[in-house]
Amino acid sequence: MSDVDNRSEVRKKVCVQAFASDANDSFNIKCIIRDISATGCLIITSQLHELPDLIQLVPERFDLPLNGKIVWRNDKMAGVSFLSPASEESLSVLHDCSSGVTSEGDDDEPLLLGNTARPMTYAERLANYVPPRK
Repeated sequence: MSDVDNRSEVRKKVCVQAFASDANDSFNIKCIIRDISATGCLIITSQLHELPDLIQLVPERFDLPLNGKIVWRNDKMAGVSFLSPASEESLSVLHDCSSGVTSEGDDDEPLLLGNTARPMTYAERLANYVPPRK
């Protein structure tokens, strides 16, 4: 990553387990959120090549996904810009999972990407998760 940072908000360092999936929620990839703000985050996963540009991100202890767009990626890291700012409540949950997350975002709830069915929670994804074969 470069020393130049074009972000509109400062990100806080965290270490939170999450699942990432496509907009149709047709598969789950385990990842780690390493920093976050109301407008985006950094994720790390060895399966990054399987993710499309538009993703759903479900952090540990979340019931609804944070929807975003991957704006850059390399071998195992990607920058995600949220489609709507994460709410204070969402960031507060992440704060409880990992120290140091604060934000001054607005109260908008994260948008869903057109799913008509109820999205799976983190716990449901974990219960159904099948690790990829090597």
